[in-house]
Amino acid sequence: MLLRSTTASENAVQSSRYIQSLSSLLTNPPQNASPNPKQNDQNTKPNSFLGPNQLEYHVWHQYKSGAINLRKAQHYFQQLIQINPILRIDTFNHLLSSVSKLKCYDVVFSMYERLKCSQIKPDLYTFNILINCLCHTRKINFGFGVFGEIIKRGFEPDSVTVSTLVKGLCLESKVFDAVQLFDKFTERGFEGNNIIYGMLISGLCKFHEIDYAIQLHRRMTCETNVIIYSVIIDALCKDGSVDVAINMFSEMIAKGICPDVVVFSSLINGLCSLNRLKEAVKFFDEMVGQGISADLVTYNSLIHGFCQMGMWREATRIFDRMLGAGISPDVITFTILIDCLCKEEKVGEAKDIFSLMIKQGKEPNSFTYSSLISGSHLAGEMDDAEKLFESMVDKGLQLDVFSYNVMINCYCKSWKTDKAINLFQEMLHKGLKPNTVSYNMLIPKLCGVGRIGDAKKLFNEMPAAGLFPDIFTYSAMINGLFKNGHFEEAMALVQSLEMDKYELNLEVYNLVIDGMCRAGKFEEARKKFDQISEKGLVPSVVTYNIMINGFCKKGMILEADNWFVQMEEKGCLPDSISFNTVIQGFLRKKDIGRAMQLLEKMRERNFFPNEAVTAMFLELYLVDSQCRATIDSLPNVL
Repeated sequence: MLLRSTTASENAVQSSRYIQSLSSLLTNPPQNASPNPKQNDQNTKPNSFLGPNQLEYHVWHQYKSGAINLRKAQHYFQQLIQINPILRIDTFNHLLSSVSKLKCYDVVFSMYERLKCSQIKPDLYTFNILINCLCHTRKINFGFGVFGEIIKRGFEPDSVTVSTLVKGLCLESKVFDAVQLFDKFTERGFEGNNIIYGMLISGLCKFHEIDYAIQLHRRMTCETNVIIYSVIIDALCKDGSVDVAINMFSEMIAKGICPDVVVFSSLINGLCSLNRLKEAVKFFDEMVGQGISADLVTYNSLIHGFCQMGMWREATRIFDRMLGAGISPDVITFTILIDCLCKEEKVGEAKDIFSLMIKQGKEPNSFTYSSLISGSHLAGEMDDAEKLFESMVDKGLQLDVFSYNVMINCYCKSWKTDKAINLFQEMLHKGLKPNTVSYNMLIPKLCGVGRIGDAKKLFNEMPAAGLFPDIFTYSAMINGLFKNGHFEEAMALVQSLEMDKYELNLEVYNLVIDGMCRAGKFEEARKKFDQISEKGLVPSVVTYNIMINGFCKKGMILEADNWFVQMEEKGCLPDSISFNTVIQGFLRKKDIGRAMQLLEKMRERNFFPNEAVTAMFLELYLVDSQCRATIDSLPNVL
């Protein structure tokens, strides 16, 4: 069995529930708007020019030609239902099937109700039509009631019956029930076909049960096909299991099944998403080599892959190749390219692509505008960014939270805090609900400009808005409180996190240690430093630099030097900041000897002194011959 079977008692309860609640369809079908079965006016009398046999043949011919619309179906039905002796069910099935294809499911139910009153006996084909209609109206429970009637009347369910029930369960997201049902039929010797296996495998993949889907594929009793392989390969690629997908691809080739553009596109997209561009291009070349033309999806995947890696030249080459192949780019293609060029600060080229997009009649969406707005801001063209944002409204685009966040971010990075707050308020006024990203942009910026009260207000508003601060929000608030002199509040917030058993990351520990060092609370800073290792984290060079800088600023240079030596002993190599901080500390204390030792060590590691340290050494160079000799012996120091 593919899935774990429920116990016999559970099956019995479930079957009983189905039969009790569903098999009443024939005695009490769904109540839908339908004509009165006893209605019989002039328009519904039998056609006097056609005998019963001729009318049946006429209906059959109309059915085969697909010429039966709803009006004709109802008219023919009124004529046929009144004929005596009672006609065969076949002709009525043609009408029921035609109406079902028109998706007029309520009319099918009302017609069946009248058939029942006329004592015309349904056959398996009739019941299959009913089950199909019930599945499409999301009434699979009634469908099982009809299935029970099939069994009761002695009919043998066929592949249509099973596939329709399976489809109905899958449509209602009951894919495991569908597999279980199929298992029960196969136990009784039922042979599934590609359609049934395809629906089940597709349903399992949709719910990320890819292992189950592959197991079901392995036990197929009929020949598999490229469609089923493409479903599995696509699901594997989207799940990140590209290597397994490639193995499935090889298996498909070994079975003599030729891949199509859908299979290749899935593999190319999967490889691009993992930045395995060389392999993606290899599959693209293989596809083209087999005479399979790449489609828009294929090109979009490749363009997006190269854009993700910042390889905009290659992306534009593929874009040009797509145009050369006669494939028209869509909004997604243009947006991918515009976004990539903007991130690479190629705003001029991005605007050219934007103009080409408009020229080709493709309407930019909010993502297109947002990318161009961000790019304009990065290029220092804030006025253009504002005009683009305003033009979104002029073009009739519905501004959403994402669009507002992009513009708020631009204002925050440009230090236009008031405009950012005004836009945030406008978003609220329009009934849009800000998300955590909105708050995470505003809170650190408000803290950075000293508006700690406004930052706290926003922070406290989040729970009322149904949002909960994440680690970035807490970090911004803690950092803001420390830097604005609210030491006690910052520590209270840290303690509340610890009491809530919130897992602090290294960044938060660094902020707290920095705040403690600024306040001269070095003993507390040491204890917090020790907690890092206790929590299974490893202090970084930033952590050590905070401690070293804190001691240097307080004139405790020996303590700073001890931390400098300790960090290397612990396997954390000092960086340029570490050297500059300690050297500057020793020069301030007039300990030129130790400063010169560290300068030599610094140059051995190819680090350079910063401007402040360089200026201090220049002063010594002019007045101290020993210092001058040491500096001259070092390459490219000053």
